[in-house]
Amino acid sequence: MEAALKKALFAFARRKEQQPLQGPLLIELLQPVEGDLLEGYSQGPFKHAVRRLEGVTYYEVVPDLSPAEFEVLKRTVARISAGLCPEDVTPLSFGKLIEVLAQSAAGEIAKIRDPTRLRELAALSAYEAVGMSTFLALATDRFVTEFYVDAPDTFVYVDHSRHGRCESRICLTERERKAIETHMDTFSGYTLDLSTPSLKNEMEIQGSRLRVSLDLAPLAVNSFSLDVRKLSVSTLSLSELIGMRVITNEAAAFLIASLEAGMNVTIVGQTGTGKTTLLNALDESLDPRLRRIYIEDAVETKDLLKRGYHQMKLRVEPFERGRESSRTKTSEIVKILHRSPDIVILGEIQSEEHSLAFFHALSSGVRGMQTFHASSPEQAIRRWAENHGISKTSLLDLDIIVQMSRPAKLGSRRIVNRVCLVVDEGGEPRLRDIYVRERGNELQRVIPWERARTKREWAGVEEKIAEIQSRYGNGEEKVMTG
Repeated sequence: MEAALKKALFAFARRKEQQPLQGPLLIELLQPVEGDLLEGYSQGPFKHAVRRLEGVTYYEVVPDLSPAEFEVLKRTVARISAGLCPEDVTPLSFGKLIEVLAQSAAGEIAKIRDPTRLRELAALSAYEAVGMSTFLALATDRFVTEFYVDAPDTFVYVDHSRHGRCESRICLTERERKAIETHMDTFSGYTLDLSTPSLKNEMEIQGSRLRVSLDLAPLAVNSFSLDVRKLSVSTLSLSELIGMRVITNEAAAFLIASLEAGMNVTIVGQTGTGKTTLLNALDESLDPRLRRIYIEDAVETKDLLKRGYHQMKLRVEPFERGRESSRTKTSEIVKILHRSPDIVILGEIQSEEHSLAFFHALSSGVRGMQTFHASSPEQAIRRWAENHGISKTSLLDLDIIVQMSRPAKLGSRRIVNRVCLVVDEGGEPRLRDIYVRERGNELQRVIPWERARTKREWAGVEEKIAEIQSRYGNGEEKVMTG
């Protein structure tokens, strides 16, 4: 891997022998969109806007720089691009590369007296130098939760936490596409080639944690596609979710009480429905003294160590590369009992192998939380039984299934639609609804407490829930932002 990193860095160093960069900066290619302004805001060196044009919602980002700052930026980018030495980057990593370039840029533009502005322009210079300044603009917008590119020369489109799906007039240049490909290839520890045309990796851009999925030919028919998901949007608290009417105070208390009593909770829903957001909020609300063990390929759970929680996190290889490594989610699930967990958080159950290992752990007494792609609890049961070959007896080890949904497919709102128990009816796994949301109304409990108890009887359910409810207010109604 070190050889590959040095190769990439020497490519930068060779610019010493080239002429200074000519033509516009990449951020100068960002252009405003015509249309009625729905919302505008500034973040660092960028101005962002959401506009409405001919019935379509558009996202806009443009540089927020004075003419003098543009000139300083151009000179700085040219100089730091030509002046980088591979030996300056130790340890070799993408973050360190950006840090070294930003430090060099800060030296070039030290006459800017505002320290905040100096840091912003130094960072922007670094990302311009590596060909990823547009990536920076999208990644650091706190309201953009995910952005996509379907093919070369097609426009970027985004999911905005306030306005849902937005089109744009942003088109990544060939240089930008190659830069993303180079940095994903070089700093992931893998090599993109004909046999491995797909990569999924985490990347941190100015404090924003991203999960970047890149597909190239021959897998991607049009040779390039990109999906970048902001992992930091999964940081809403349970109180905030209650205030946003994602879940009710009582239903949230029921789930916490169930988890603390040793129940297992599976959160299902389609992509982008807020499964991980709810998982994080519940996790944060559990007793900090519980020993939590996490098994994830992309780390989407909150870091709670500094707040005194007991957390042990394991990062495994992405599912796409599972057969190439012994460090897989399946192998770590099987070994989990040797680590003495109170709560196990598995992230996403993706494959048949994951499912077999997950139900093996359940049969061994392991309990915790996980997410699973299914449009409903019924579909989750069918998928496990019919596609992954899980027996009816094993399915009975499931305790609670929570269904998340997105009422408007392209909208921003996410909600809990149902909370169900998995019950045994003559040896058959059946679903018993505890909470249901009908026609967009608030989540309602639909059965008395005595029927809300699982096969693992736990006394004092109502008292426990009342005690937990007292921790959380009903909150003020607001728009969900993650």
